[in-house]
Amino acid sequence: MKKAIPYIIGFLVLLLFFGFLSGTKKNKFDHRVTLDRKDKIPYGTFVAFESLPQLFPHAKLLINKTAPGFWENHPSDQDRGRQIMVIICREFNASNAELTELFHYVSNGNDVFISAYDLSNAAFKFFHVDITYSDPGFPGMDNFTAFDTLTATLSQPPFSAAPHQFTYPGRKFNSWFNSLDTSMTYMLGTTGDDKASFIRLRAGEGSFFIHTAPLAFSNYFLLYQDNIKYYNQVFSLMDKDATSIVWDEYYLHNPGINKQSAPSPLRVLLEQPAFRAALLTAIIALAIYVLLGMKRNQRYQPEIAPPVNDSLEFVKTIGQLYFQKGDNKNLCQKMSAHFGEFVYRRFQMQSGVMDENFVNRLSQKSGCPPKTIRAITEYIGFIQQAPQIHDRQVIEFYDLLNQFYKTV
Repeated sequence: MKKAIPYIIGFLVLLLFFGFLSGTKKNKFDHRVTLDRKDKIPYGTFVAFESLPQLFPHAKLLINKTAPGFWENHPSDQDRGRQIMVIICREFNASNAELTELFHYVSNGNDVFISAYDLSNAAFKFFHVDITYSDPGFPGMDNFTAFDTLTATLSQPPFSAAPHQFTYPGRKFNSWFNSLDTSMTYMLGTTGDDKASFIRLRAGEGSFFIHTAPLAFSNYFLLYQDNIKYYNQVFSLMDKDATSIVWDEYYLHNPGINKQSAPSPLRVLLEQPAFRAALLTAIIALAIYVLLGMKRNQRYQPEIAPPVNDSLEFVKTIGQLYFQKGDNKNLCQKMSAHFGEFVYRRFQMQSGVMDENFVNRLSQKSGCPPKTIRAITEYIGFIQQAPQIHDRQVIEFYDLLNQFYKTV
């Protein structure tokens, strides 16, 4: 058995080497979907962002990186005029609380434009819609072929100027509405096969614009032929006299979303179908070999005592760092990280998205009151955004964690 291990390792090394050679190409098309305003790659949104001043010459262009409800110090709140918020992301991962804040924002006479491939369950219920996806599974890893084209159509009315259909030979990465409330929804655009993909919902004095093909605002799409006219017509629905345009990056970089990173050599290799199949076969063969070896060499494993819950002592120890260094924000971040690790280890719960559902589930499993857990999650969100933390806030956060650990 041991003599075969060097051969298996050598086989895997050769497999990786030949896969790397076959996947290496000069000037390879960069098909990462980032939707980032700074990216000039095909699927960035540099063109869309830089074109906004031409459409709204009298508006200030602002960048938002905080969640709705934490805008107290955001410059857009200092402006009493009409505002437009632009959200272009892979998934609009909004919670019920965030949607409520956005509703108040729109009701006061502002517009929110959302272009996303997918919406959160809370957003489905809030907007009374449902979605079908053109690229099920993990679209970021789909093959890029000439047949993977996106077509976007504008409805007439309200759009009357020709052309009203736009296409490009790039990645689809779109979806469409298979269910919507026609009593409160106005359809503005469709896919190439007449399925609703762009709608408007009025709320108070403003409107929500929901669009399900975010790559229609990518550099590749807008620079292909006359597709910039699609961009111009879509934003022509919004107030030309808006005093500020808020480009949102909170939902683009939301922790609940798996953001694509720069392509590593292994990632590039994994996008080759033949290499993926060969690597999967090798992994399965190696797993079978290891499992058979374990079965033949089973031995008694001593019983390991369960770990002691020393979370309370840990928090007390961490608290002493405050008197030594006085770095409040760093201290609170360490306590927040320990809380997330404790919740995952003790209750098998991910703490990436601490919404109301997270609060209720953790309360049921731990026996701690929802009010205490909700206060902890709100403090963690505040700590992530606040530039500095005051002494009183450190003490309050410490007391909340103390209550939680004592209850558990």
